[in-house]
Amino acid sequence: MRNLDRLATRIIDEARGKADDILKDADARCAARADEGRKRADEIYKTTIEAATVAAAEEERRAQIARSLDVRNAVLRAKGDMVDALMSEIPARIHALPDQEYLALIQKMMMDAAPAGEDEVEIVVAAPDRERIDAAFVAKVQSELASRGRDLRLRLAGETLDLAGGFVMRASTMEIDCSLDALLAVGQDELAPLVAEALLGR
Repeated sequence: MRNLDRLATRIIDEARGKADDILKDADARCAARADEGRKRADEIYKTTIEAATVAAAEEERRAQIARSLDVRNAVLRAKGDMVDALMSEIPARIHALPDQEYLALIQKMMMDAAPAGEDEVEIVVAAPDRERIDAAFVAKVQSELASRGRDLRLRLAGETLDLAGGFVMRASTMEIDCSLDALLAVGQDELAPLVAEALLGR
């Protein structure tokens, strides 16, 4: 019996030892896993923070670019509005020239626009020019054309047109718009850059 008791005790002691070893090994494994988990969590946290920092910096960069573009576009719009406003004033400014300068311009326009191959051309002036561009002026232009070998009869129309200034030439086969507004529209592509340079210094 005593031998059996000693054997049982030894078996129990060995079992306890093995159980203790198993528990120690399990604790070590759990601790190692916990360390790995913490390290992995730290890595994920660090990577997430770095990615968020990069994303925030990129978002700020894009916002700055967008703000810069908005400011630039607003400035360009303002400059464009200034140029457009000044361009729209050009007909009135031309019309406000002293009579001698204005009529010299009108004479040049009539002579340049006088159509070839026509016998008679009717001159219809803008209503504001009725007092400046009269029959005597038209006769003077006709005489000047004749001196240059252009046999063309110019006739001042009794009617006027609702224009800012200038005139319209009417012939049998064509109509030539020499109003100030039409001339501005035709020359706008060339005039706008000049106006912008004079107004804005570029």
